[in-house]
Amino acid sequence: MSLDQRTRVVTQISAAVACNALAALRLAVSEAPQVGLNPAEIKEIITLARDIQQQPIAHVAHLTDQLLREPKKTPHEHSADCGCGNHHA
Repeated sequence: MSLDQRTRVVTQISAAVACNALAALRLAVSEAPQVGLNPAEIKEIITLARDIQQQPIAHVAHLTDQLLREPKKTPHEHSADCGCGNHHA
């Protein structure tokens, strides 16, 4: 697959934002005007990449909450050694 220069720079900006790679972002944004990207387009690319970057964080937080939630007790027959503390003396 061969990418044109403009697409390559857009991809570099997006990837740099997603990874918080500031040196790579500086380089890609510096190169952007040379391939025909104007400041408004660069800002739009960065905004889109930041929006996408936030989605996985929200999903990870939600999954973590689910995984760490106390499990619901399943109904069972009570006995003196079941350990649930809800059996009769």
